[in-house]
Amino acid sequence: MSAETEARARVLRVIAAGRRIQDPNDPLGAEARARLPEVTGLDPKGVELALSAHLETHPTDAEIDALLARTGRAPRCHVVLAANVCTAPLRALALAAATSPDIVVRPSRRDPVVTDLLVRALSTDEAFVQTHHASLTRASSIAPAPGDELHVYGSDASIEAVTRGLPAGVCVRGHGTGIGLAIIGRDAALEDAAEALAWDVVPFDQRGCLSPRFVLVEGGEHHAEEFVQALDAALSRAAARVPRGSLDPALAAEIALYGASMDAVGLFLSRPSHAVGFDPSPRALVLPPAARVVHVVALAPTDAPNLLAPWAPYVTSVGLCDDGALARAVLDRAPFARRAPLGGMQRPPLDGPVDLRPSRA
Repeated sequence: MSAETEARARVLRVIAAGRRIQDPNDPLGAEARARLPEVTGLDPKGVELALSAHLETHPTDAEIDALLARTGRAPRCHVVLAANVCTAPLRALALAAATSPDIVVRPSRRDPVVTDLLVRALSTDEAFVQTHHASLTRASSIAPAPGDELHVYGSDASIEAVTRGLPAGVCVRGHGTGIGLAIIGRDAALEDAAEALAWDVVPFDQRGCLSPRFVLVEGGEHHAEEFVQALDAALSRAAARVPRGSLDPALAAEIALYGASMDAVGLFLSRPSHAVGFDPSPRALVLPPAARVVHVVALAPTDAPNLLAPWAPYVTSVGLCDDGALARAVLDRAPFARRAPLGGMQRPPLDGPVDLRPSRA
């Protein structure tokens, strides 16, 4: 078997293990559903949404081809995971399996659940272990050697801390701080756009790097405020199906502080399930807390470059309803961001890391 064929086979075994976790009737799937609400803080229906709709368990052949083309090859691959998105370990370990048959993973201490289940599933997978001579080891620390790859997920600060003092010759692929934003064009059907965007906000309670935090609305203040009202209603409807997880006092205080700033410049709609802030004349973008809190601004295409300048390096995903002037202005500033239709921001193809920006390391 060629090296690429072996790498593909290992990736497919990781995905097969993910299907076990996705299946509520499999013991691994049942355990995931029992453990994840407590460690993630998501409502049980939020956990079910994550596992049933956002585990990448049915990639196409073309997606696997793209994933393999975006990975290197190394004798060993070390993976350091973050806790923001409970399903993220599946993609991360698929990338690691494409890179090497010898994988060492350090899960997040706050949420090791999916990692632990994948390790357990693959340790008893005869095709993974015996046929393809692969191993997946859980570790509390990592010690990559020259020639190894290290894949690090988390904030820019955490990547810097993990990679400080590494020996020369370790290939580091860092996937750092990222945010999503959405663009509502001048001619958008606002009710439809709001309904679709709500289902980009709800998964993982907006904690992932693909989650939209900013919404840029073309077409003037009145058009933008109409969208705010439509989004508020759509998020309420979504919460009736998938409630938001509980808020700790610190996060509730962050939302209150953000709301006060929005009340001072525009509008703040606070609900038990979500919040929407609106700035009709933005001089800067204000990042809201990641708790189903969305910051909406009215924006002309000519103003987009200046407003986005501080944020463009962090844009991981852009949700679009058209390819109008504002969309083009934003994508010019964020050329490495994934592009998705509204409603599809949280379902990227399994064609590589979700973060397609150059490595942050």
